[in-house]
Amino acid sequence: MAGEAAGPSLCLMRGVPPPHQELEQGTHELQLKLTSCQTEWETQVTELESDVQELSAQVEQLTRTLAQAKRDEKRAQEEFSEQTRCFQERLENATAREQMLLAKLQAMKQKLWEKESVQLQDEQPQRAMREQVPQKEQAQERHLEAVYRENEELRESLATLNAQLVLQEQHAKQQRQQLEEAQQEAEVARGQSQKLQAQLEELREEMSPPGPTETSLLSELETSVAAKAWALDKEQVTQELLSMLRKLLPLTDQGSPDEDPQSPDDGLLAILLYLKRVVRALAYGGKLQNMNLSVVAEKSVPSENPGSVEDLLAQNTQLKEEITELKLHMENSQQVALAQQAIRDRDEAIAKKNAMEEELFRSKSDLMSLNNQLLEAIQRKLELSQELEAWQDDIQVILNQQILTQQQTEQPQRKPAVNPLAFLRRPSAPTLTPRRASAFWLGSEPGLERVHMPWKDWLKRGKTA
Repeated sequence: MAGEAAGPSLCLMRGVPPPHQELEQGTHELQLKLTSCQTEWETQVTELESDVQELSAQVEQLTRTLAQAKRDEKRAQEEFSEQTRCFQERLENATAREQMLLAKLQAMKQKLWEKESVQLQDEQPQRAMREQVPQKEQAQERHLEAVYRENEELRESLATLNAQLVLQEQHAKQQRQQLEEAQQEAEVARGQSQKLQAQLEELREEMSPPGPTETSLLSELETSVAAKAWALDKEQVTQELLSMLRKLLPLTDQGSPDEDPQSPDDGLLAILLYLKRVVRALAYGGKLQNMNLSVVAEKSVPSENPGSVEDLLAQNTQLKEEITELKLHMENSQQVALAQQAIRDRDEAIAKKNAMEEELFRSKSDLMSLNNQLLEAIQRKLELSQELEAWQDDIQVILNQQILTQQQTEQPQRKPAVNPLAFLRRPSAPTLTPRRASAFWLGSEPGLERVHMPWKDWLKRGKTA
């Protein structure tokens, strides 16, 4: 207590303010500091709020950027998976193709082995084929010569057929011209027959007896000439009757063979008798008999049909024209048949020629195929011989290498003695051929490239496959 009382007294003595003043002063200072801190805090709060807003904006932007990045990443993953799937499909396809190629390669190797095994068996058929080729070539040449000769004969026959066709056409043209001339002559004969008909009418009127009879026209003319005296000129009547005979004579070809008339030379009565025989010969044919009967029947009544003789002559002319037309028709039919036969022969010749050409083409193709097969066989034999030579060379090189290595190993250990493999050695180094010596040195040196051995490479490829 004494000490506590002594404390304030000491403070008063020293001039120091009491503690409550210090407390007030400290409180005031603290208040000032508090206000300053509050202001600073408020400013910091405002700054922090602004920073928070900026950070929130940045966070939103970053979230958007992150979402876009996630979408891009997802898209990239999808593309990557798609590409991976495509690559896997390609890889699977490539492996499948590789397997197919390997299978094909194995099949080709198997075929090659089979071909090589069959090659020895093919030599005998090849020799037989080589022996048969010249025989077949000779046979083909003979066949070709025969075909050429037959083609020449066919060409000659075709030329003759063409010439015959030309001749037939010329003959047909001449026959057409003759037909036109015959038609013109028929027109002229028709006019002359009309004139003769008029003259016969005049003669019938002059020579007819007073009473009707049942005799024919020729008998009436004969009786009238014998009974009466001619008022007309006898020469004119004779010429007219002769012209009538000339017109009727061509119609007697179809008559009776017993009737063989001779040319009349004297007398009007002889002419009339001959005319009667000609008419009888025509009536014997069958057609003019009915015409004569009709004429006689019409003659019994002359007032009803005065133109019976004209009808008879017209029918005779018509019959002659029919006979001529029948002859022309027969000739034309024969010509048509000949032309058709010539056309058929020509078609057959062309067909034979085409068949021969096809046979020639087939024979040529067969000959070419045989030649190709022979060339392929020769080429295969050459390849096999080359492979055999290469194999022999390789075997010789291997033997030489073995002999050399054996000599090198045995030389320092043995004395000069007889080598059991001396018969395989060359007599001397210079006697080696350049190819074998080079192969020997190339095979003996390990640093250099070895000689190409096709059969070894082929065996290696087969083992690896």
